[in-house]
Amino acid sequence: MEKEWFDQQLKDIKVPKAEIENAIEEGMKLGRNEKRQNKKKSKLKLTGLLSSSAAAVVLASGLFFSPVTQVLAKIPLLNLIYEETVSPIGVELFKDQLVTELDKKASDNGVDVTITSAYYDGNVLGVTFKADGDGLNIKDMDKGQRPVSGFGYYLYDGSEQNQLAGGSSGLKKMDNIFIGSMEFYQPKLKLKDGFSLPLTFTSILGKKGTWKFDIPIHQISNENVQVNAPSSTTPDRKYSLTINAIHKGKATSEIDYITKKPLIGMEDELTFHIVDDQGNRVGSYLSGNLLSEQHKNGALVTHKKSLFSGEIKKGTNYLKIFPEIRKEEFDTIEPLKSSPFQVKSERFNYRIDVNKTYEKNNQLVVDYYIHHVDPEKYNNGLLMNFANQIKLIRSEDVIEEGDGQDQYEALKEDSLIYGRQGSMIDKEKMHFQSRFNIKDRQDFELKDYSLMVPFGIFSSNDEPIKMNPIKIELNNEN
Repeated sequence: MEKEWFDQQLKDIKVPKAEIENAIEEGMKLGRNEKRQNKKKSKLKLTGLLSSSAAAVVLASGLFFSPVTQVLAKIPLLNLIYEETVSPIGVELFKDQLVTELDKKASDNGVDVTITSAYYDGNVLGVTFKADGDGLNIKDMDKGQRPVSGFGYYLYDGSEQNQLAGGSSGLKKMDNIFIGSMEFYQPKLKLKDGFSLPLTFTSILGKKGTWKFDIPIHQISNENVQVNAPSSTTPDRKYSLTINAIHKGKATSEIDYITKKPLIGMEDELTFHIVDDQGNRVGSYLSGNLLSEQHKNGALVTHKKSLFSGEIKKGTNYLKIFPEIRKEEFDTIEPLKSSPFQVKSERFNYRIDVNKTYEKNNQLVVDYYIHHVDPEKYNNGLLMNFANQIKLIRSEDVIEEGDGQDQYEALKEDSLIYGRQGSMIDKEKMHFQSRFNIKDRQDFELKDYSLMVPFGIFSSNDEPIKMNPIKIELNNEN
């Protein structure tokens, strides 16, 4: 199909721009609030590389463009798979004709699975496929204990240590078949010539079976850039970022780096973005892998590799890395006592004044005022998130030593009483209440519990601390 014809078809589509922008903005707000709570609960080992916040919000909003469907119906199957299910990384490689088209089929239990293509740009490995068979139904995508992607699989021999970090698009119905894709990222993966990826599907939309493949992977050579640039540090030298190397792929860039943070601020986020010599931002963060972590001289030193989308353009003379710090704080723990009393943030200027506590209808009600927080600066959703995230913890289970995250992970589940029943009494006066269900705590006594107050939620609106950029010279032949 001619590109000009396709472009014209797209121009004729009427796009509800306002609805899309509103959906994306709402999704970003939800994501920012959710991220802070999820971060304190667990350390994610795997990242779904195929996620796209904006796209997910648009799909969830119900916006669907039938003209696009009509256009894509005339495109060959492989083009359709890359348009509908593949991440921007794979799309970029497909556009540059850097993927290997395949037609490897396996059959079991009345279902045919066909591998349609594969790619590997030196950092990310991708596979696309289609499935066809009687009785396959998209309604079975997420029934019972079935995988939410609609299919189950494993790599190599199925042992956990051989599985690669990554994610999938999930199955999508197109006419009478189902299409899908998956991507994998493993910094330690070094492919040899003639490498084949052992991939076994174990279920397709609830149908059990064994669909086994050895997928030939053609590796595109990437370039390793050793970095001799000095570290970027804060004036007090408590925070630092050191770039060790950059691995340049055709559609991605992998950054090998070391960060240092004080133990008191180990929850802080030290992030960075990349800009080329023309002032253009180079890609966006996709995934990270923690290689090592250690406490050293009162600091937390981490060695990481992070994957960024986008190719570093040929002829780029240098890159600039711009680090910044967003300060956070683990929940402040303060014993409950006779009212009134105060709970103060250990790192910020925030505090709450507990006006009174009382029991009513099998609930403990904590009535308080928030201080040093501008009500005009925060929306109602964030303020209510703060009120809902205040918790009670049995005081005897509080760990005096160790850092916040260690304390939280060491807690027994029955040590905590979650609120999630906050209410705003008067926003102008910053008057709130948090309620806790104590019906099942027959032995509940106020003196036995402490409050856990998440002041770090307010810091999400603070401007990050910017560090000096790191300039990295590149070989002009790249």
